[in-house]
Amino acid sequence: MTSNMPRIRASFIDKGLRFTNAFANTPLCGPSRSNILAGQFSHNTGVIANAGEGAGYPTWAANGYDTNNIGPWLKAAGYKTGIFGKYQNDYPTSQAETFVPPGWDDWRVVMSDRVAYNDYYTLNENGTLTIYKSETGGYQADILSARLQSFIKAAETNDSQPFFALLSLGAPHTPTAPAARHLSAYPGATAPRNASFNEPDISDKPRWFQDQAPLMDSATIAEIDTDYRGSLQALLSVEDATEALFQTLDQLGESSNTYVFFTSDNGLHRGEHRLRGGKNTPFEESIRMPFYVRGPGVPAGRTIDHLAGLVDLVPTFLSLAGATIPASVDGMSLTPLLSSTPQALASWRPEMLIEHPGGAGLPIRIPAWYGVRTQSETYVEFDNGENEYYDLRNDPLQLNNLARQASSSTISRLSARVAALKACRGASCRP
Repeated sequence: MTSNMPRIRASFIDKGLRFTNAFANTPLCGPSRSNILAGQFSHNTGVIANAGEGAGYPTWAANGYDTNNIGPWLKAAGYKTGIFGKYQNDYPTSQAETFVPPGWDDWRVVMSDRVAYNDYYTLNENGTLTIYKSETGGYQADILSARLQSFIKAAETNDSQPFFALLSLGAPHTPTAPAARHLSAYPGATAPRNASFNEPDISDKPRWFQDQAPLMDSATIAEIDTDYRGSLQALLSVEDATEALFQTLDQLGESSNTYVFFTSDNGLHRGEHRLRGGKNTPFEESIRMPFYVRGPGVPAGRTIDHLAGLVDLVPTFLSLAGATIPASVDGMSLTPLLSSTPQALASWRPEMLIEHPGGAGLPIRIPAWYGVRTQSETYVEFDNGENEYYDLRNDPLQLNNLARQASSSTISRLSARVAALKACRGASCRP
């Protein structure tokens, strides 16, 4: 969507480094935020779903992650820490409603065990609960952006102490609920229509998928277009927040001293492969992430093709801070890639684990799956015995599942990597 977000392009792509092969390791918001905060794959955090068994904050807290994540680790390293927005699904279920986990100096977290829409939500602000409504000036992205700017300004009163801030906005999550000032933007915009949109022939896909993905009718397509326009409109508030961030850093003279990362927790289907919404599939629309970095020594206007995942954020942050990376972390530090002379592609990881260890899949019932994404291939094994293989150089839209046609050596090679990575932990997850 960067063509529709010129300020994001100007702030990040033109002035920083763009990762072209960055992925959500579990492309579902709750598990993905666990990947981001703990630097571990979902099969290790145990947070594998948004609802039900293995879901959200109750699982996160029960497995000890309130005290084992990037906030407490950086605070222990001397950083002033703040979080603004989403933390975990169903936070703070199993705790007092005013509970604030240790390790965060400024805690402004949306309580997702209540209504948590962009235009109506409850915020835990350092133990005080406040209900906000957009109709009275409380649009979520605006409030969180304002709290972030206040945090940075307060942090800079002690210039010798570094700060870490995590801004986790709800926009453009459905229901999109754009800010009132943006409701007239993008009139007539429609979701992209590439060859995978309402894919006419899915006979190559696994049987469980064929059984649940009928051709979309005109009414469904119209709904997709409406939601797409709402997402574009909601993303304008993300641009506003990003612009405000850099204005604050410029005013404080800290732009050249601060690393800023921009990404998301999952992609979203908008009619591709007949999927009219949702995520948690191994398709590119679900797993591929925007991933941009600005900061000291980071080259401007450059792209890099090395494989990166959301599990890499924690070790990267800790490495940049000069802090110890816990042995529990599964990801790799991206710091060797953040200069004008990055580590050679040939010596970087050859594949990235993608996985859905279980739990609900939306909008379809999806079996558990594990797979690998290489520079040019996607290979996935489902727990019902079916699998998928796509040659992305010749089939970037994943129209032709070649699992039955590919050579046995190709499938054996990739299957061996899936077997190793689906059970990996810590150092065994890295090449």
